[in-house]
Amino acid sequence: MKLIKELKLYGLNMIFRQFNLLIAFLVSFFLVSNLAYAKKFPAGYPECWKDTKNPIILDPKNSNQFCPLNSKVGHKFFLVDFTSPLQQPQIDWIAGRIFGNALTKETPPYYKISYMKIDNTAPQSQVISYSKCRFKTGNKSKFKGEQTNTGCEGEKQIAKVYKAWLALTSKFQGEFLHLNHKEGKRSLIFEYLFHVLREAKTDFTSEYPERELVIVSDLMQHSKRFSFYNHCKTNLEIIKPNKCKSFASLIKNKKIKNYIDDRKPKRETLSNLKVTILYINHDYETRDGLSSSLVTLWEDLFKYLGIKNYEIVKQLDIQ
Repeated sequence: MKLIKELKLYGLNMIFRQFNLLIAFLVSFFLVSNLAYAKKFPAGYPECWKDTKNPIILDPKNSNQFCPLNSKVGHKFFLVDFTSPLQQPQIDWIAGRIFGNALTKETPPYYKISYMKIDNTAPQSQVISYSKCRFKTGNKSKFKGEQTNTGCEGEKQIAKVYKAWLALTSKFQGEFLHLNHKEGKRSLIFEYLFHVLREAKTDFTSEYPERELVIVSDLMQHSKRFSFYNHCKTNLEIIKPNKCKSFASLIKNKKIKNYIDDRKPKRETLSNLKVTILYINHDYETRDGLSSSLVTLWEDLFKYLGIKNYEIVKQLDIQ
């Protein structure tokens, strides 16, 4: 009898040991799987579009529509200069760079996208024309977090929401680029740049881990404070700008230097920031030498302001 009891106890112990090993294996497997799964998502990304902790905002009246409720992933802000007349090839080039497939391919999911016009309106009074987050396609791409999470999302659901985002963006594109814009009496490119960087209402702070400010412009700054229409002439008898003088010569004027210095951004304002210039080429209506000297002038201005991460993309001559 004693032997039988000992055998029974031994058998029960073996069962408990095997059971504990199974539990330990399942826990380890679950943790490893979760870690591997988490690597698919950058910081701040909701794992599911209806995530209980960080759901996607779907309210159409909310300027953060399609954005995660409790995190800021990134922000791409487009400033588009309408102060000079645009020909159809220029409009087509702009559309191909900041809308459509280019927008989806070059902007990660859940990045906020904002558009603002540069026109005769003072920067302080200008409104943001559009502001929503880029919803994910549900398909494989170069961006992490792009694909449908089949564990908690349906492919049809994601495709439906993405289609809704795409329709809103396409509708806005038509309204934004094809309105009749009046030629500006001034072109406050410099002032708009600092308005976006400094004002809280643009929601373009360094709280976003990644930010890109895209300025679409012919770069001809023109205000009462300083004008490149004057600075980019080799002599005052010339009617149209032909070649820009250096940035060093620009800030020899103490009033201009003080004006720029007073608006120099703080270091923290420039963290996580890239500035991209989409340079609308007006070589067809100007003299040789203006384009390259104008680009150099802006490059030197950026360096002076402490903007190190920048890129200037030139449009090809439309002629």
